[in-house]
Amino acid sequence: MKKIILGLFSLSAFSLMAQTYTVNDTLSAGQSQLYWTADSNAVNMDAVNGAGVTWDYSTLQGYDGISNPDTVKNAVDSPDYGDYPDAIFHDDLSDGASVYFTNYVDSVMCYGYVFTIDGNTVKIMHDVDPLKLMNLPMNLNDSFTDSTYGNADVYGSAATTAGDANVIADGTGTLNLGATTFTNVIRIKLVETIETTVTLPPPINTVSGTVTRTVYSYYDLANQKLPVFIHATIDVASSLFNGGYTAVYSSVQLPPLNAGIGDEAIETLEVYPNPATDVVSITSDMADELVIMNAVGQVIQTITKPQSIEQVDVSKFETGIYFIQVKKGNATKTRKLIIR
Repeated sequence: MKKIILGLFSLSAFSLMAQTYTVNDTLSAGQSQLYWTADSNAVNMDAVNGAGVTWDYSTLQGYDGISNPDTVKNAVDSPDYGDYPDAIFHDDLSDGASVYFTNYVDSVMCYGYVFTIDGNTVKIMHDVDPLKLMNLPMNLNDSFTDSTYGNADVYGSAATTAGDANVIADGTGTLNLGATTFTNVIRIKLVETIETTVTLPPPINTVSGTVTRTVYSYYDLANQKLPVFIHATIDVASSLFNGGYTAVYSSVQLPPLNAGIGDEAIETLEVYPNPATDVVSITSDMADELVIMNAVGQVIQTITKPQSIEQVDVSKFETGIYFIQVKKGNATKTRKLIIR
């Protein structure tokens, strides 16, 4: 049940535009970007703002070259279009959310999201009051606040949503991303707070909570419309549980996490079978800790002092890409695991 509520609160796709932006610069069908999953421990650099700043992510590393394609499509072609009849487009991020939106002369409006968790579809519908993603045009230091109200379908259970979003173009300058430098970048910061009430089957019944979603989107003004870098954090407080995680996406392929650091101290890390469906055997040196993370770097399971051959039941894990990481002193080694 915790994964249901966290999934409801973790809508990661968010598309805003660039400096001095007009309706002619907004997203449209056919545009795409390949994102690489980066280290979720990366700092958000919130204090680096204003004109002519430098965001230095030159040492940022990624999770074993895992990528997520992001494609803008016509909303009418989606099987969920009936729930978002006012949307013209949807931005479909693999392993993320499909965002439904329409470009107007003076704004970009979001009509909701669809995403899948544990093999089930969750729909968030801003059908009472849509959420404004963008004022048009928008320049450095431009900001606005907008409210949203609507409904949701969570595993076939009804939910209501209400919240506010604060958006600001808080910086322009240079982004150093791995070995790549972007010299004409604007950063758009979103802070979204949404309250929701979900009616679930007994014995849980009604669950209420608040999510705060903070997203920093970096745009290369000269070359493309989709962000070149995204740093998103989700914090959840509810009557069922409290938690959160961070997801970081890069348009530049980054060096593998901890590449070349202490690999000599961990000679063995084998995962079998791979892909897997039920039980995975993880063979490693006598490590201090074994960690299993999902595709966005969220920790799913931690095993302290694992056996040299550790048997892990993954039958209840959601299908997708995971990372097995072992730690021994200051050394780490990571392997990819696919669960079907």
